[in-house]
Amino acid sequence: MHLEGFAFPDSTKKLSEKYKEFKYNPLGKTDLLVSEVGFGSYRIDIRSRLNEDALQKALLAGINLIDTSSTYTDGNSELLIGDVLQKLTSSKQLSREQLVIVTKAGYLQGQNYNLSQLRKVENKPFSDLVEYQEGLEHCIHPEFLEDQITRSLGRLQIETIDVYLLHNPEYYLKWAKNNNIDLIVARKEYYLRIKKAFEYLEKEVQKGRIKHYGISSNTFPIDPDNFDFTSLETVIQIADGISKNNHFSVIEFPMNLAETGAYTNTNQSDNMTLLKLAENKNIGVLINRPLNAFYENKLILLTELLVDNPPSPQQINNEFRNLNQLKESIFKNLKLYCENKFIAEVEKDLLIFEALQNNWNEIGHISNWQAGLNQYFLPLFNYFKNFIENSSLKSKELKTDLFNYIVKIGNLFELITAYYNNEHLKLTNNIKKNLANSIPELSSATNISNMAIRSLRSTMGVTTVLVGMTQPSYVTDVINELKIPVNKNFNWDKINFENALKL
Repeated sequence: MHLEGFAFPDSTKKLSEKYKEFKYNPLGKTDLLVSEVGFGSYRIDIRSRLNEDALQKALLAGINLIDTSSTYTDGNSELLIGDVLQKLTSSKQLSREQLVIVTKAGYLQGQNYNLSQLRKVENKPFSDLVEYQEGLEHCIHPEFLEDQITRSLGRLQIETIDVYLLHNPEYYLKWAKNNNIDLIVARKEYYLRIKKAFEYLEKEVQKGRIKHYGISSNTFPIDPDNFDFTSLETVIQIADGISKNNHFSVIEFPMNLAETGAYTNTNQSDNMTLLKLAENKNIGVLINRPLNAFYENKLILLTELLVDNPPSPQQINNEFRNLNQLKESIFKNLKLYCENKFIAEVEKDLLIFEALQNNWNEIGHISNWQAGLNQYFLPLFNYFKNFIENSSLKSKELKTDLFNYIVKIGNLFELITAYYNNEHLKLTNNIKKNLANSIPELSSATNISNMAIRSLRSTMGVTTVLVGMTQPSYVTDVINELKIPVNKNFNWDKINFENALKL
């Protein structure tokens, strides 16, 4: 459905003329029209000017759906969105009615986790709390949802949320499986909790704080024999049981070139797929993780990483050898000038970096390296750097060596990152080549990301593809892709990801 000649519902109002070059889809049974690609806000943060510029550019270009969550960057995603909305609406560059805001609740991490622990101390824990692991809890009880809607409205600086989603409620089932609860018992409780949440969200619709609601679940497309499977069919029955005029209108789940279950897996009654049932019931479908594909327990980024002058393994190993020479000088001076406690701390940290030397080329994939770098090596690096900066050292030579060591470790992080980025680029170029040869409608896509987006835009039943656009250049790429018209007839049976991976 294109904008030209279309009479917009009163709730949507007419979009500006410049939006006409894009195609907009009705969002299920809502009265909202949304762009084929939405702005995914998983990693955006109010502290990033680059993120702010990207969001503003996307909205002014015609991307009118923003998907976020109370847990994304611990609330900073919603704060950034709220700030940008205020700037664009107060300057009359956009009106609130032109935009569709989707947010979610369910996770208790960061601020929410701390709030939960405080309530426990005060003997007022959230009801139906799923204590999944240290630092991570989950809840969809009305009391928690009320709290989260209030906080989200405040951060977003709006009066009404267009679509409010329960965020991965299947965490209850994951917890139940870990605690050896019978599957039948667990699923009965699971859907009772969803019913309780839906009943409450209908009240929020009446209050005017939300317009529509739904569920974002990673387990909608999976095999129904899985313990944590979420049945769309059952969820629809729950909503219809509350009211035939219910406001359960939208679902969200992952789909990409490797994870095709929503199209290929007949996990609903009457041999029906998830997408087909959603289409039949007029449920809006938001697709997340279009560019982050899990295949055989490995994350494959469907993006082409830019690499300038990638290093060879020999270059990296040579840098490690240079580091070892510096380390010998450091150890010699440590024993001459430092106390045992200081020596032990430095030796411990240097030995950990030595382990990186022995294993860096066995990590295997850029996603594994990035996970290890962000979760382990960078925190250790920053701790070691601060430790050295805050230490009083008698020997200038030792101090110089330690700071040189820190600089060289930082350089090695960059070299290893460049190496794995280049290895990943070889993989994505191969996937792109194989897909272009086997699927003609993807052959004109400029890069593998656009291939991934186009395949989803072209899929019957898909309303909007959520793409993380953390910088303006990503927005430009998506806008160029959106200008290319597609038909809703893409056949996912033609995708053979295993063959696409072959060199």
